[in-house]
Amino acid sequence: MPLIRTVKFLGQRIEHFFMYRVFSLNDTPHRIALGVACGIFMTWLPCIGLQMIGTVALAALLRGNKIVGLPFVWISNPLTIVPIYAPNYVLGAWIMGRTPGDGWKALSSIPDGEGWWGRIIAWFGSITPIFWELWIGSFIAATVLAVISYFLIRRLTVTYRKKLHSWQEKHGHKHPSDRSKDDDETTDTPAAADKETPHDA
Repeated sequence: MPLIRTVKFLGQRIEHFFMYRVFSLNDTPHRIALGVACGIFMTWLPCIGLQMIGTVALAALLRGNKIVGLPFVWISNPLTIVPIYAPNYVLGAWIMGRTPGDGWKALSSIPDGEGWWGRIIAWFGSITPIFWELWIGSFIAATVLAVISYFLIRRLTVTYRKKLHSWQEKHGHKHPSDRSKDDDETTDTPAAADKETPHDA
């Protein structure tokens, strides 16, 4: 069935992305996970147009990988604005003791504006009526998801690298690292760089 094939294809693409663009980066599991967490955090903040800049700046400030988090920013796009930010708005309104009104309609699309900066100004102008509810709810959701992402990606990176090292040693391949210790949460030893994998900037 076309739907099954599409789901299978997407699953393979996601698996390939994480294996070769996340877990295999020539960096420590901690810095990789921190970079992803920065990307997720910025994705859930309603700062459309500034999220990539914010991801790099935040990763640099926290000494995380500045590249790995960038693709995650694209989770927020014109098709996902409402599914991502509407729940944040409702959460923020609940925390502030307000009843959610029609403000979520302001999230239905990114307003037109002249140029990149014009679109950013138009976006912030459109969310002015729900600014505090949206930002408070988004900050809480972004923080929770970033923390979960950090621990999940770090664990998956360590697990993937251990399995890769075991497979390489079992098949007589040279160990990818000159160090004798395996990657784990204590040593945070970086894996060998894939030739096609970009280094941290």
